[in-house]
Formats: sequence, structure tokens, C-alpha cells
Amino acid sequence: MQLFQKKLDKNTPIPLYFQLKGIILSDIQDNSFSVGDAIPTENELVEYYHISRSTVRQAISELVQEGWLTRKASKGTFVTKPEQKSSYIRSFEPFYQQISRLGKTPRTELIDLNVITPRPEIAEKLNLEPEQKVISMFRRRFADDIPMVTFQNYIPYDLCSFILSYDFKVHSLYELLMNNPSTQIANTKTIVSAMNATTEDIELLNVKVNTPMLYFHNISTTGNGTIVDYAFAHYRGDLNKFEFDDSPKR
Repeated sequence: MQLFQKKLDKNTPIPLYFQLKGIILSDIQDNSFSVGDAIPTENELVEYYHISRSTVRQAISELVQEGWLTRKASKGTFVTKPEQKSSYIRSFEPFYQQISRLGKTPRTELIDLNVITPRPEIAEKLNLEPEQKVISMFRRRFADDIPMVTFQNYIPYDLCSFILSYDFKVHSLYELLMNNPSTQIANTKTIVSAMNATTEDIELLNVKVNTPMLYFHNISTTGNGTIVDYAFAHYRGDLNKFEFDDSPKR
């Protein structure tokens, strides 16, 4: 089977479930699997890749949620076609995963990465003492070489210094934080606002004066309430759409 010709790389920090998900999605998009075809069973994937059943289930579950696969009781898992809503970006999905899901090629440009003494208002938001440092990261991200968004992150250095050994042209900040037990994100509070493009937006995102922008302000915390990321994102309003799913509280 075509799927079994591709391998997982267990020597990289990229999660195995995400690698497996990428292999399956690639084969679907390359028409190695057609709509209606059954993919290998969980047991076959576990045996071939020598990975846990939970890893396989996470990869499959995300593809089901995104509309690429569907489960049929007692029959298996089959290739399907995503609904039109898959053209939307989901707010807490890693960027490279969002863009790949939309059939485009993601790219990240790291503009600035430094360890700094934060401004007092930033230190206060991160619950840091005045002398504590932060990692300041500023990136521009592309889909098919079209600039889509800029990200400014402030991350506590004492807790997250390990991320400095990674290349952020390749690795996802979100995935790195999620795969470290002490920095796993349990909750993200987001404030979204609409504004006209700033001078920086015009320069970095190739937009015109008065282009509408979507500004995201995120505060991400661990299960015990520790803030691991204080971030701002500027999305082009002409190219980005967002999908939010929520359930009413009873």
C-alpha cells in the first residue's frame, strides 16, 4: 500500500501523531487514496510504524474532525471530502497545520528572536518579577509565498529557554510548548478586534492603507495557571477567515 512506503522520523521533536497525520493527508491529496477508500486499520498502523494506539487515534481523530476521513461503525475509516467550512482557519490550530489543511504551502520568516528585559506592562501580564527575562519572538508567516499574518510572542525565559535551541522556520512554537510537560497549554484566552492596517502591517503584509485587519491578543496558560505565552497576531482581513466552535454552558 502506498501509505506504507513513507516513514516516521522518531529523531525529530515533531510529534509522531502529526507526522502520521501528514502522511495520510498527503496520500489523500495526491490521490493515492480516493474518496470512499478505506485507510489501513488502527492495528495495521500500530504494527507497521511501531507506535502506540493513542498516537494513531489522535492522528485519525484530527483528520475526521477536519473532514478528510469518516468512521463507519464495524466497517472502518474511509476517505471523504471536507465541507466548504474547511477554508476557515481555526483559532488554536498551529499555523503550518492550518495552511497545509487548506492545500497551501506554509512558510515562516523569523524576523527577530531575542532574550530581553520586558517593558513593565509585559512583565505584569506574564506575572514576572522586574528582573526576569522574556524571549521576544517576531515572525511573519506565509501561505504559498503570500504574507498572511505577523506574530509577536513574549515567553518567560526561565520556564521556556529550551525553545531557543530550535529553528522556528521549521518548528512550531505551539507544538514545542505542548510537548514539554511543564509548558503544556491548557487554556488560551483570546481577544479579537478589527482595525485598519498599521504602517508595519502595510510594510510586512503587503496591504494597502486602510486595509481591514484582525488583531488577536492571546494569553496561554498551563493547567496550574502559569502563563507561558503572551502574544499578538495581525491577520490580513482580506485573506483570513476564522471558525469558532463553542458549546453553551448549562
